[in-house]
Amino acid sequence: MEEKGSALDNKINIIRNRLAHKDPFTVADLGPILEEKKSTLYWTIWNLAQKGYIYKVGKGLYSLQRKEPDINPILSPLGNRVLGILRESGYEFFISGLDILSVFMEHVPETYPALLYGNRYSLDEISELLSKNNIAVVHRDIGKYKSMQQIHMLKDLVLLYPTNEFSYAENSLASFEKAFVDTYYEVTRRGYPLPLQELVRMFMNMKRRTSLDTNRLIKIASRRSIHYDIRYIVERDFISDKAIEFATLLKG
Repeated sequence: MEEKGSALDNKINIIRNRLAHKDPFTVADLGPILEEKKSTLYWTIWNLAQKGYIYKVGKGLYSLQRKEPDINPILSPLGNRVLGILRESGYEFFISGLDILSVFMEHVPETYPALLYGNRYSLDEISELLSKNNIAVVHRDIGKYKSMQQIHMLKDLVLLYPTNEFSYAENSLASFEKAFVDTYYEVTRRGYPLPLQELVRMFMNMKRRTSLDTNRLIKIASRRSIHYDIRYIVERDFISDKAIEFATLLKG
């Protein structure tokens, strides 16, 4: 039971107008805006996918754009060393930050501080193990690296943070959403020496090339109390200039 082109055109226009800021989106997102019964809704989704209007990008996830399949992080030499050492240790950990996001960078620095999260009860042991392998670790006074303005000055340095949350990592590597939130926090709150413009370019490339889950992004950000920042970034294109001007005047 295929739908005629004009009907599908109307529906995809509704989806583009209402859900572009939530790309990728779920079946549950489509129901209220298309006002269809569940059985009809699945036919609509099937037809939209068959015609190339939307793309299935995950279990129950759809996107308006075709994404590149199987984009994997490219770890730095330091990141690879840390991964190899800690995987044999049995400690809970995951690598985040630029080691995960560098695949979206236009100009990747030769070296940069590795961002590492470990079980809060094993930080001393993780730090000691890395130090024994001649890797510098900072975890008790991380604020010290604020004084270093150039990223190349932080050669072979691991920034180690405690965590109890491992659900946004797989095989000891953070998801793209988690890595972006962590990097954004480091750059904007702790002075990590990465130009903000480079972070913007990374985000734009990541959004263009992957099925970025914006709902997940905001949820992760809420755990670090920066969800207002991330929500604004995600929904920026849909906020009117007057609203931005209004908010600027309020803040000023």
